[in-house]
Amino acid sequence: MNVDALIIERVEFALGRLDLTPTYRQLLQTVAERHLTAQFKHFEVCKPPAYLPFLCCEANGVDPKRAVGVASAWYLLELAAHLLDKVEDQELEVIGVHQSARGIYTNLSTGMIFVAEWILNHLELDCVDAGAAWDIQRAFQETVLAVCSGQHLDLSVASPDLSTCWQIAEAKSGSAFALACYVGTRAATNQSERLRTMENFGRCLGTIIQISDDIEDLGQDLNHEDRKPILSPLAKAYLAHISACHGASRSPSSSNQPQTVPLNNSLILYLRLEALKYAELARNELNTIQLALGPREQILAILNHLSWLGASVN
Repeated sequence: MNVDALIIERVEFALGRLDLTPTYRQLLQTVAERHLTAQFKHFEVCKPPAYLPFLCCEANGVDPKRAVGVASAWYLLELAAHLLDKVEDQELEVIGVHQSARGIYTNLSTGMIFVAEWILNHLELDCVDAGAAWDIQRAFQETVLAVCSGQHLDLSVASPDLSTCWQIAEAKSGSAFALACYVGTRAATNQSERLRTMENFGRCLGTIIQISDDIEDLGQDLNHEDRKPILSPLAKAYLAHISACHGASRSPSSSNQPQTVPLNNSLILYLRLEALKYAELARNELNTIQLALGPREQILAILNHLSWLGASVN
C-alpha cells in the first residue's frame, strides 16, 4: 500500500474542490508533498508516523484504506502545527524558508487546518459511517484545542518546572499522536476499550517523540562545543532541578560552567530513561487487547525505533 500517494491524492482531491487562488493551492500542495516525502526518507528501519492511522485501522481488522481521510487530515494538522511552531520560534530557516516569509507560512498553516476540516467533512469517501465521522471530528477538534493549550503554556511560562514541562510535552506531541491512533482505530471500530488503549498508546508515543527532539538538539550541542547550547525548556528545567538538588549557585545552562557537558550527558541519560519508561507504558497498553499481528509488529517497530534511537519525525 502506497501510503504517501494515498495521502497526497486525497489532499489534491480536496484542494481541487475548493475555490482557492491557484498560487495558494499550488503552495499548499507543494509543501504538503515536500514534507511528506522528507518524512518517508527520514525513516528507513520502520514505517514513518504518517502510517499510524492506517496501521491502527488494520490492526483492528479493517481494510487500512478506510483510514485514508483521517490519516490525510491528521498529517495536514501535524504539518500545520510543525510550521506554526517554526514561525513562533523564529526557526523557519531550519526548514529552508526565509524569515521574511513568516506571514505566508502562517497563512499556509491556517489553510492546512481548514483543508483538513474539509477532508473530515467527506469521510463518506472512505465508507466511514456518520456516527464514526462525527466522533472523529469531535476528537480532532478537542485535540487541536488541547495542543493549542499546551502551546500556550510553552509560550507563556518563562521558566517552567520539570512537572510543567512534562505536562506540555503530553499536551502537545502526546495529544497529537494519541489522536492519530484514536482516529485510525475509530475508522475500524467503536469498541471503547480498543479506542482508549490505542489513544493511550499514541499519547506515550507522542511524548517519546518530544523527548527524541530534545535528545537530538542536545547531541548537536555536544558536537559543537564552541557554540552556546540552545536548550529546550525541558532541558533547562532538568538542569535547574539538578542544580537545586546540589545547591548550585549559578544557572546550569550558563555556557562558561565547567560542569555543562557532564550535566548535558546526565540530561541525555535522563531523557533516554524517560523514553524507555514511556515505551514500556505503551507496550503495556498494546498487550491489553488482541490486534492483528502484522500491523501490531509494525506499530511496535515505530515505537522501538523512536524510543531507542532518539529519532525525530521532521
